[in-house]
Amino acid sequence: MNMLRQQLFNIIAFVYLGLFVLVWGSVLLRVGFWVPDGRTVAPPLNGALVTAAGVLATSLSSLTASALGFTIAEVRRDERDAEARRTTGPAAPGTAAAFNPSEVTARLSGRIIAAVVVYLAMGLLVLLLWLAKGAAATDLIGAFALSLLGWLIGAAGVVFQTEKPST
Repeated sequence: MNMLRQQLFNIIAFVYLGLFVLVWGSVLLRVGFWVPDGRTVAPPLNGALVTAAGVLATSLSSLTASALGFTIAEVRRDERDAEARRTTGPAAPGTAAAFNPSEVTARLSGRIIAAVVVYLAMGLLVLLLWLAKGAAATDLIGAFALSLLGWLIGAAGVVFQTEKPST
């Protein structure tokens, strides 16, 4: 029982990510194997599936973006404070400090890393399906694909941000 308590958060994360993959995998299969029949422009999806897929995609996107943002802010604060201690003066509030991306990744939990990888992998599959199916893809597919692109733009802003110059 003690082992279960220790692993409770990992179990919750596994179930959540598994549900995300299951729901979006179902959407991808239905849209991917749908053949236009001349009556409808996109495959019909039931309301429960659309709602579950939308909630899961939005929540996972928000969860990963906020976890990355908080971790980056924490690393910047710690590096700014360490620099202030070295220069014997308090750092000015709001001073933008460059940060070390490897420090950010070192502070991320395995659950957050798994969530980012699952979100990116499923999102890229959705994006590819949206590009391949075009008008035959549902609005749900298009919305997730656009959401992924927005998430990637934000992540790229962090990835391509200037690191501390070597002195």
